[in-house]
Amino acid sequence: MTQEDPRPQQQSRRSLPLILGVIAIIAIVVIVLLLTGTPSPIDEELPAPEPVALLSEVIDNLQAVETFRLLIEQTGAVYPFFVSLDEGQSVVQASMRRGEAQFRQPNILYATVNLRVGMLPVIGVDLYAEGLNQWFRLAGSWINFPIAEGFDPGELMSDDGGFSHALNQLNEVEYIGTETLIDGTQTWHVRGTAAGEVVNELLFGLLEVPQERVTVDVYVERQTNLPAVLAVTIPDTATEEEPEDSVWRIEVYDVNGEITYEAPPSARDDGISESTGEAPAEATSDATAEATPDATSEASNDG
Repeated sequence: MTQEDPRPQQQSRRSLPLILGVIAIIAIVVIVLLLTGTPSPIDEELPAPEPVALLSEVIDNLQAVETFRLLIEQTGAVYPFFVSLDEGQSVVQASMRRGEAQFRQPNILYATVNLRVGMLPVIGVDLYAEGLNQWFRLAGSWINFPIAEGFDPGELMSDDGGFSHALNQLNEVEYIGTETLIDGTQTWHVRGTAAGEVVNELLFGLLEVPQERVTVDVYVERQTNLPAVLAVTIPDTATEEEPEDSVWRIEVYDVNGEITYEAPPSARDDGISESTGEAPAEATSDATAEATPDATSEASNDG
């Protein structure tokens, strides 16, 4: 009479704890993913928001924040504008494809923009504004001169300017649907039309958009009801070389994030009030070297 080999049973008994351990690990991973909340798909069953009421809430929410950042990108046909980079001695035509900024309540804005003047290489220009007092820097010292005359960062958040003006003045407002942005942000998509002037304050006062009708697409972050992206399409700007109309895409992010800019020395020395943005009467330019057209050209070539 032959005896059964006990080894398969022993191996089976040894494998059982291993299988149970693997199952336990998988269960733990699933529970952790559920608790930490991977981005859930958009619930299409939620009722569509009333677009005008939604935009009103977006304005209220944005006005309540302390800081936010902006990323501005221009695509399609180049949209030129005029600017002075030598303290008003001359005006040149420029274009901007990209800019980044940080806003701080109530009226402070620090921005870095890439300007192209004629056939020169792209110039990096730093801008700093407190109220109507402005500085710009090409390469070296800050110059206390209004590169965008009349621009006040405080208007970005006022009831009758900036974002409020852009969103409250929309006509033909319609709810388009839900949309997930490339970074995974889930948004409500609202579209309307407006006069081109509503764009000017959103772009640091550098532009003057004369078109009477532009299309504004607003993407509202569903979790916070804050603006995630504004995309402004300027019609009839396409050319043979650039067959797509000019589009300005303004992304709002890092809401209530830490301040990372440093004010120009004379802004600190002059004791400009962060609450009013007003400088004392004796405030003077901090330009240590007079900017001339030649100096501007040299700075441009260095950029």
